[in-house]
Amino acid sequence: MGTDRNRQTILRFYDALSRHDWDAMADCLADDYVFYPGPDEREAIRGREAFVQHERGAIEAFPDLTVEVLDVAAEGDVVASRLRVSATHQGEFMGIPASGNHVELEYANFSRCDQHSRIVEDRDFVDSLALMQQLGVEAG
Repeated sequence: MGTDRNRQTILRFYDALSRHDWDAMADCLADDYVFYPGPDEREAIRGREAFVQHERGAIEAFPDLTVEVLDVAAEGDVVASRLRVSATHQGEFMGIPASGNHVELEYANFSRCDQHSRIVEDRDFVDSLALMQQLGVEAG
């Protein structure tokens, strides 16, 4: 039963993110939530409120951002998701000025939920090179 509840939490979370409903998104997260945006664990964002602020910043850069859930698989306390993000780069992002470019990118996420089906940990696996190319960043 907890596995299905965890899966439903993930679906609610991405729906809230796509609607930019910060309260509904935060309700899906545990107080001690940790987000790992990449492989370097030193870049972790710790705490529900810190993560919400991080996402607000992303929406400033990509105000039309939506996340489509393509696949979800849950086992025990872990939920794996394949997602598609779609957005237009309209504000500064990671020091990159707004390009007006449309970005569409698939990525994977692994979430771990607690006994209350709140997300305690997220790990994103994103093709950063594809993202930078879509933003128009030149290699060099």
